Amino acid sequence: MKKDLRRIEETLLQLNKKVPTLSTAPTPEPEVSQRSVSFDLHTKPPKAIEPEIVTPPTIDNEPKPLNLPKLKTPSFTSHRNATNPALASSLLLEMKTIADNWQAELNQTLRQIQDLYLEGPIVDGWLESDAGQPLGDLSTLRHAEVDQLMSYIEEICASPIPGTKGAPKAGYRLCGINADGQRWSYPCPADQIPSLSLAIARYHKLRQLLDRKQHLENRLTGLAESLVSLHSKMKD
Repeated sequence: MKKDLRRIEETLLQLNKKVPTLSTAPTPEPEVSQRSVSFDLHTKPPKAIEPEIVTPPTIDNEPKPLNLPKLKTPSFTSHRNATNPALASSLLLEMKTIADNWQAELNQTLRQIQDLYLEGPIVDGWLESDAGQPLGDLSTLRHAEVDQLMSYIEEICASPIPGTKGAPKAGYRLCGINADGQRWSYPCPADQIPSLSLAIARYHKLRQLLDRKQHLENRLTGLAESLVSLHSKMKD
């Protein structure tokens, strides 16, 4: 063991002799150049950091459009779809004109009815002979127009009065139907036949005027109800 230590020491001594010793001379310091150094401070503004815009990747395989059936484009006419502000006003004026005409005709009909009552008596009936034959055609008296009734009266007035020379000896009766549907009749003197015929003609004319009066009143009433309903809708 001691021999080994000695060999190691001898080996280390030999190595120290072979390695040259390093000189410990001080190293010369570098010369400092005596130049004036100027420092110019130019601070640059910081650059603004721009956000990076990431574009989405383009898709090469775009979907193909569907082959749908083509529909015909509807044709719109101007008179149906274009708004016409003056249309409502023109319609109201036209309706007012029609209503005024109805009112004027109704007033005229009322005056004719009043004048007819002032002309003389009005009788709802017909004339028949004592043999049961009506004086003239009964359908003419019931359903004839005013002009036909006046012609009928003129024929009666032109015919000979019963009981006179050249006239047939026959009497006449005034007949009619009451509210219960029962027939009534009264003897009619010969001299009263023309006046009774006029009274019967007035009755038929009165029926025509009353029907016209009712028709005009129904029209005006219906128009008023429609306008009231339209007026209430416009307020909503």
